[in-house]
Amino acid sequence: MKVFQCSVKNRRFVMKPLAFIVTAILLFASSSGVGAPLNATRRTFDSAVQALNTGRYPEAEAGFRRVLTADPHNISALANLGVLYAKTHRYSLSIETYRKALKIDPDLREIQLDIGLAYLKQEDYAQALPYFRQLHDRDPSNRRVAMLLATCLMSNDDPEAGIRLLKPLTEARNSDPAAVYLLGIAYSRAGLAKQAQETFTSLFSSDATPAQTNFLMGKAYYDATNFQESAQSFKSAVQEDPHFPGAYRELGKAYIGLHQNMAAEEELKHAIQEDPQDGSAYYFLGALLVQTHHFAEGLSYLKKGQVIEPDSWSTYFYMGKAEIGMNNSAAAIPFLVKATDLNPGDSGALYLLAKAYRSEGQTARAEATMHRVSDLHIAALDAEKRALKDAGIVKER
Repeated sequence: MKVFQCSVKNRRFVMKPLAFIVTAILLFASSSGVGAPLNATRRTFDSAVQALNTGRYPEAEAGFRRVLTADPHNISALANLGVLYAKTHRYSLSIETYRKALKIDPDLREIQLDIGLAYLKQEDYAQALPYFRQLHDRDPSNRRVAMLLATCLMSNDDPEAGIRLLKPLTEARNSDPAAVYLLGIAYSRAGLAKQAQETFTSLFSSDATPAQTNFLMGKAYYDATNFQESAQSFKSAVQEDPHFPGAYRELGKAYIGLHQNMAAEEELKHAIQEDPQDGSAYYFLGALLVQTHHFAEGLSYLKKGQVIEPDSWSTYFYMGKAEIGMNNSAAAIPFLVKATDLNPGDSGALYLLAKAYRSEGQTARAEATMHRVSDLHIAALDAEKRALKDAGIVKER
């Protein structure tokens, strides 16, 4: 296979490294929301909740929609419908639904938590931050919320604030390995290398299992772009527990960073065998195959991943790129339009869309799309100049 040039700055291919910690802290709620309605729709609501809890999602969605048709302000139905959308990876719809519930009752903590998690699942830390900050202000003793808030702070260039939140959690008698890991990342991002190393080392003496410890170490090395040590840690996790959730996927990603594409492909396929609902594994495998010009095979994996995670703009990007690679510009256009709708700020998707339009003879649309690319580049240059000025590196003339 042709060597795949992977860059940690390529946001389409390498996800933000803290994204996994959301799963390590807690899963989306699967309960029946904030209570049941007390009117004639009670039976429909109860049936929908039962369908939701047993994974019969289309049936559950239809039931909650019937409740909302009868009572558009039913918070319980909105809350559960938001949970359903989150469980089926339709995060944009989930957020929209949670917002409707918050308009009815802005103080619902369960909804504030869920909407923050939905943003985190999309790696939109800036949008998630105010929800977790408000929850933390109301209940500073909530350890899960503190870790989620720290994750957002670190991803918004404030690791020092993350450290202040996390240190008390790691000093507690029953410290959470996820909090220890996050503290190590916070130290690293704050430029405190010695403290970071000491914190990561302490993972080995915590209550975490060897597989958990190696997995967390692998994530830490991956975050530091030390892919060799990352791969070794993930291999150790698999040796300790051959069925450890996500280990094969993360090992495959580390191999991508090492440009070991055949090994990456093998591990990502193993990850899918372990968990056929691992949308991230489908995405990374599909994107890897597209980048190495195995367009048809890559497209097949991306389509499966898109079913699991329909709001992933980067999946649509690579689906469009695969179609262009197979000289199917007309088929590429809908995928690239969807990618640019979900992420209007990515110039790469816009450029490919313009290329597809031009190949199909749609000159006016191609030129309009290239104008959007130019506008993005100008905006990026202006933002960089402002940042340099604010930092005192460039002065006004």
